[in-house]
Amino acid sequence: MKIRPEQLNSTLANQLNSLYFVFGPELLLVEQSLTQIRDAAKTQGFDDKISFEVDGNFDWGKIVAEMSAISLFSPKRIIECRLKTGKIGVKGSKALSEIAASMPSDILLIISTGKLDMAQQKSKWFKTLEQFGGVVQHWEVQSDHLVGWIANHMATLGLEPNAEIAQGIAFCTEGNLLASMQEIQKLQMAYPNGKIDTQAYLDQINQQSKYTIYGLIDAALLGDGNQVLKIYETLLDDTAMPIQLSSSLYREINSIINMSIELQQVKQVDSVLQSHRVWNKRKPIVASILKRHSYPRLQKLLLSLGRIDRSIKGMDNLNVIDELRPLLLNLAGKTLWVQ
Repeated sequence: MKIRPEQLNSTLANQLNSLYFVFGPELLLVEQSLTQIRDAAKTQGFDDKISFEVDGNFDWGKIVAEMSAISLFSPKRIIECRLKTGKIGVKGSKALSEIAASMPSDILLIISTGKLDMAQQKSKWFKTLEQFGGVVQHWEVQSDHLVGWIANHMATLGLEPNAEIAQGIAFCTEGNLLASMQEIQKLQMAYPNGKIDTQAYLDQINQQSKYTIYGLIDAALLGDGNQVLKIYETLLDDTAMPIQLSSSLYREINSIINMSIELQQVKQVDSVLQSHRVWNKRKPIVASILKRHSYPRLQKLLLSLGRIDRSIKGMDNLNVIDELRPLLLNLAGKTLWVQ
């Protein structure tokens, strides 16, 4: 039985199945569903728990043995299996199918894993889990839904939903759900009454991001070449910087290209910024780059970034550190392309 994540709590309140399978690329969301299942099980007397990490060499007989064992502590037990991948092999598929089809009433089997491709979702073992248990699938939270996701979780934790703050968190955490949740929890501790000082918080994250990759990109978008060089030099000791910067720049430039295409049609910058949900604090920054760079120039920047990315992955031979610096300055409008 397929269960939508938002329906899981109500489904658990009505009936606790003996088998659940939770999967998806966002581990935070998967873990939230697992917590809901554990909590529901605890109210029904499932106090004892044992966990298994399942890889390609896993002995499925361990689970069968555990299901048959008599517990000295609790008659009702939870067995959790974390699949490292959806590739469990022929033996794993056969064993899991047999286990799912013969679950005892005093055992709750909870299986979880990351993203599964369509072939894995059509496999015999997956279909068996779907037939005998509850299957909860999580999807990636897309960038255009991220602000809403953050606002909803703020409300869940007793904070007043605030679009500007949600947008600020989304920008600073760059779509990382775990980092976003941690930021929301910090706000909950800082503002126990739920009323957040919006301006103070936005000023705080603006200051924090000044000498980060986000601050570096904003300096380039604003056309501040001196600040670009200053921040870039401070980040050079971080070996992960080129990968993170390349990835962040790609998302930012690609988003601006989409705005540039729309701007050619509607001719109103404010309207474009609004339709792409650019948060108020960043509107002047994005407006600046849209006025400074044409669509063809932005495309050229993206192509250059593509070659840098290939070099990071070992598929090209550019000096990444040396190439990122002029690309940022080109983005800032401080150097000319070599024709």
